[in-house]
Amino acid sequence: MSAENSVSEILYAKVFTNQHLLENILSYLSDDFRKNLNVRLLNKRINNTFLRLIRRNHRKMKIEYAYDIEHFETRLKDYIYINYRKINNQDVLPYFIFLNTVVGVKVEKITTRRLWMLEKKFKRRLHDLIHSQLIGTNGTHIQSLINLEEICDGCVKCSNIAQKCLEYGPLRFSTLQTMIYSKNYKKLHVTDKLFENIAEYCISKSKNKDECFKELDKTILSTISCDKLAIWVNESRIFPEDGEGLEYDHRHMPREVIDIILRKWNVKSIKLSMLHITNEQMCSVEWLQYDYFTRVRLNDPYLGTKQSDLKFNHVEVSLSYSQGCVRGLGNLPPETNPPAAYDNFIPNIRRMFPTDRISMELSHWYFVPKIDIEKKMSTILQVVSMEQQHNLSLDIKFFVKSGIVKKLNEETKREELLGVASGYVHQEKRLHCFKKSSPFNAKHGPEVFIDNKWIGRRFQVRDTVHQFNFNLDVYIKEKELEKGFDKQLLQEYPNSFVKHFFA
Repeated sequence: MSAENSVSEILYAKVFTNQHLLENILSYLSDDFRKNLNVRLLNKRINNTFLRLIRRNHRKMKIEYAYDIEHFETRLKDYIYINYRKINNQDVLPYFIFLNTVVGVKVEKITTRRLWMLEKKFKRRLHDLIHSQLIGTNGTHIQSLINLEEICDGCVKCSNIAQKCLEYGPLRFSTLQTMIYSKNYKKLHVTDKLFENIAEYCISKSKNKDECFKELDKTILSTISCDKLAIWVNESRIFPEDGEGLEYDHRHMPREVIDIILRKWNVKSIKLSMLHITNEQMCSVEWLQYDYFTRVRLNDPYLGTKQSDLKFNHVEVSLSYSQGCVRGLGNLPPETNPPAAYDNFIPNIRRMFPTDRISMELSHWYFVPKIDIEKKMSTILQVVSMEQQHNLSLDIKFFVKSGIVKKLNEETKREELLGVASGYVHQEKRLHCFKKSSPFNAKHGPEVFIDNKWIGRRFQVRDTVHQFNFNLDVYIKEKELEKGFDKQLLQEYPNSFVKHFFA
């Protein structure tokens, strides 16, 4: 054996016996493993490592029908996204079978999104494949199952799995009725539609208000408890054709239903998810014909919202998939069309879900502001301080386009950099996060959603007298910062907003 061959074999052995190094090499191939299955043929160690990486990458699975909100009607329905990668519908069955039989995947968390938009036959098949190939009959490994009931509207398979999970939902009413067992969930998801269904069920079982509330008490059992309750609110619900008001909006909810769930389930913290659309668009109107329940809505005038006597550790607000609320918070009427009154949002949250800590994340992919950072910051401050807040810590993650920090001077025709809005103080805190996004072809979509790095800076408003602390964390894409500003312009405006991103 030549010395050269001997050295090569030694190097080969060092690489393929070093598990950490081998995993790093194969990780680039296992992300899109379907195109790289041939590497399994090299040797047994590579095959085992490759399969182990696939197993690890599929402990959590996100299965979604993603689309560009402005072109969703033209989007083809012959593909979905699994863990942010495009998969044609005909490839889903072999994909799942490979994960189940060859990889031996043990899926712990499955999140689905907007699968109700798929063709009826395929979405039912997809629902059954998720159960048979990913969850299994006994659901031994599954800990979290989110949003699968949007396909089946609450079937026996899903309600059985709900008993095994630590996180589940959103619950359909049929699943809620099966929850007669004793269990503490880490997180349960519910919808505004469920609140309506509960109210209407109790009305149907009673002859008067007292009987209705007795039925409500029997319907919501205290054997169930959850640490966090996630409430999904649909922003684009409509009344039936013979009802009043056909415009899309967030609709009233029965307050007493919400309150009894919060009490009897011993909820410790809240998550509010504002969604621009769900498959539960049509409102139930029967309960509105009775005066049994108090009507409440998060964008109603806050002075009419009764203060709850409960207290929660934390209220988290997600506007990642919002259209109305995320737009309304950064603007004030009459800038929004129609005016959605989301300037009442935070005062109403504190009345319905009293807390000393609110965190809010705005959308990074839809209605990302791109004009006048000073005005946007001022408007947000105006909205969050509309009512004098006492004993509140409020954090908002605000994603913006890089163009928002500058404007064109109409007289000189030169670009100028905008400053920090009055009332805010910049904090010496360097922030960053990663968000999945890719340019979306209207029909075909991207092959994969990639991580984009966002760079953030914190701007604070503090009222020590009333113990109000507001942190506005503003994020700009790293790539936009790298190519969007020249040094001379930054030097010319040393007190500009964007200068803090380069300090």
